[in-house]
Amino acid sequence: MHYLYIYIMNPSKPTYLRIYDEIKLLIRNQTYKPGDLLPTEQELAKTFSASRPTVAKALKLLCNEKMVRRRAGFGTQVLPPGKSALTAGLLIPRLHKTEIFEPICAGIIETAHESGMQIIRPPELGLELDPALLAEQLTERFIEAKVHGVFFTPIEHIPDQEEFNLEIIRRLTRKGIRVVLLDRDVYAWPRQTPYDLIGIDNIEAGYIMARHLLGNGCKQLAFVSAANPAMTVQLRRIGSHEALVQSDQSAQSLKDFTFLPDDPEKTARQLLTAKTDGILCANDATAAPLLRALLDLGADIPHKLQVCGFDDVKYASLLSVPLSSYRQPCKDIGKAAARVMLNRIKFPDSPALRVSLNGQLVIRNSSCGPIKGS
Repeated sequence: MHYLYIYIMNPSKPTYLRIYDEIKLLIRNQTYKPGDLLPTEQELAKTFSASRPTVAKALKLLCNEKMVRRRAGFGTQVLPPGKSALTAGLLIPRLHKTEIFEPICAGIIETAHESGMQIIRPPELGLELDPALLAEQLTERFIEAKVHGVFFTPIEHIPDQEEFNLEIIRRLTRKGIRVVLLDRDVYAWPRQTPYDLIGIDNIEAGYIMARHLLGNGCKQLAFVSAANPAMTVQLRRIGSHEALVQSDQSAQSLKDFTFLPDDPEKTARQLLTAKTDGILCANDATAAPLLRALLDLGADIPHKLQVCGFDDVKYASLLSVPLSSYRQPCKDIGKAAARVMLNRIKFPDSPALRVSLNGQLVIRNSSCGPIKGS
C-alpha cells in the first residue's frame, strides 16, 4: 500500500516519474537503506500496474543520480548518499490547485535529471493544508535536508504576503540555499527582488489577447477577475489596457468587472448590460464558468460577444464553446528554471536573471467569429 501513495496523489504525472518519486522517497526516508535490494522489475511493475520498460525507465533515473546500482543477475541495490550530488526542493504550496505548475515541475525534474541534480518533491505538497503553514514546514524541511537550492512560488492572498515571502527567502539564503522564483515576484510590479525569476511576460500576454479581440472588431472590452487579483493577473490587465491605448479606439477605456465564483450569472448579467462585446478573463478558471453563464443567458458567442482566457488549461478545448486562451510554455519554463538554478549554484554571485518566455495565442470558437461589422 505504501507504494501507491504518490501514485494516487499525482495521477497527471508520467508513470515513470511517479514510480521514480515513490522509490526515491522510500530511499530518502530509509525504508530502503544503503545496501538493500529493491523489488524486482516484475514486482514493481505489478505494484504500480505499469510495464517493465516503464519501471526500467524510472530505475535508470535513479541510477543516473547514483542512488542505486543495477547489475545483471544481481538486482538493483541502494547506494550510500553521494556527498557531491546537487539537490533542490520544490516550494510550491498551491501545486495541485493550479494546473500550470505540474508541467512546470515536470520540466524542472527532466532537466535536473539530465544534469545530475536531485529534485525533492515531498508528499506534503499534495495535502490540503494552509499554504502559508505548508510553506513554513517545507522551508524547515529543506533547511534540515541541506538542499543546494529551492524553486519558490511566492504565496498570494495571505496577510502581509510580501513580508511573509521575503522571510521565507531570507531563511533559505541565510543557510546558503539558492532561490529561484517561479511565475511571479514577491514585490508588486514594477519593483523587483534581486532573485532569479522564470515565467512569461504577463503584460505581453494581456496585450496579445486584447489585440486579438480588437482585431476581430470588438469595440468595448472588459477585463474580468476575482477580487484582490494576483499580481500576474494585474499585469495581464496592464497589457490589455496598453493594446487599447495603441489601437484606433484609444478614447475607450478597459472596463473592469469583478467575478463572483459563487454567482457567475451576476457577473454575466453585468457584462451584457454594459453591452460588452469582448471579454478578457484573468484565467481559464474564471472564463469557464463565466462562459457557461453567458450562454445560459442567451449570449451569441462568438458572433456578437467574444471571450478569451489565459493559461490554456486542459479543459479549455472541451467546453461547450471551446475557449480561446493564451498558452503558457509550462514545460519550457521548468526546463529554463532548472538551468538557471544550476547556474545559480555554480556561480552564486552572478547577476540575477529575469527569464520571460513567449507563450502562444490559441484561437478557438469563443473568439473566432464574424463580429467585425455586427
